[in-house]
Amino acid sequence: MAIIFGIIILVVGLVLESTILNRASTAGSDTNIGSFAGAQALNDLVPLVYNAAIVILGVGLIGLGSLGMVGKGPMR
Repeated sequence: MAIIFGIIILVVGLVLESTILNRASTAGSDTNIGSFAGAQALNDLVPLVYNAAIVILGVGLIGLGSLGMVGKGPMR
């Protein structure tokens, strides 16, 4: 079951990626939040952090489910 959830998280997360990242990039310019030094550098980290979170969550669930199928790990 965890394998299926991991695949669903990867697919849905990567499909929604463009929408979420477009909203994150326009939100800073709409509210003039980029007025302090380093704001653009922080805004450039949003895609990296989003992709890392989706991949870690999805692959982690797939790994836990795979270990459970062979009788090891917390899901045995």
